[in-house]
Formats: sequence, structure tokens, C-alpha cells
Amino acid sequence: MIVRGNAMWASLFDKNALSDKYQIDICNLDKDTVKELEKGGLKVKVGEGDKADKGSYIIAKSTFEPKVMDKSKRKWDREISIGNGSSVKCSVDLFEWTMNQKKGVSAGLKAVMVTNLVEYMGDDELDAEDEEFDDQL
Repeated sequence: MIVRGNAMWASLFDKNALSDKYQIDICNLDKDTVKELEKGGLKVKVGEGDKADKGSYIIAKSTFEPKVMDKSKRKWDREISIGNGSSVKCSVDLFEWTMNQKKGVSAGLKAVMVTNLVEYMGDDELDAEDEEFDDQL
């Protein structure tokens, strides 16, 4: 199944520390996609409070590193971090699970295509300086 949305908290080249899986929040899903996912048994989350900017979203995970590519299907440069708000098209599989007498449906992540990048630059609070400033030191 193909799911389009906005990326948040993309852990595509290193496993997420909490889940120990590769994962991505696929946010701001359109109504047709939500219907299709729910028809497959997946509970779609709705962002509220400090997560309101996520809209309708799912978290797709994998124990294996997913394929990551640009919109021309070229392999993604791992040095370029995919930031929150990047537009993505993801290939996911819905699967049923049972664990500790609970059961449900989850989204398995197979591949991610970044169609519009918002590069993650970190939050170091430093702004670039003019080269002239270096001469003053």
C-alpha cells in the first residue's frame, strides 16, 4: 500500500532508541488514505494538543532498514537528514499481530521516497557569521 504524507521523527538509517526499529511518522494523511488504512484494520491516530500539527497519522516501523530514495528513485544520501515536514511517499504493509493476549494491526515500513525535502539541521542555536568577524579575533 502507498501512503503519502509529511514525515516526522524519521529514523530511517539508524534504529529509533525507544522502539529499536526503523520508523517514520507519516502525518497529515488525506481522508481517502485514512479510510483505506482503517478498512485494513489499522487504527489511524489523530494529533491533539502539542501533536495537533500531525493531523491524521500512522507510525510505520521495520526491523530491517527500509529503502530510502529521492523522487527520481535514486538512493538517498545518508548524510542528508530528513526533517519534520518533508513530503514523503511510503510503501507499507499492514499486518496482524498478537502479543501478551492483545492483538491488532500495524504498518510495516518497506520503502520511503522523499518528494520534497525539509532538511533537518539540528538545533545548535548558532547563526552563521560573516567572514569579517573571524578577522577581528
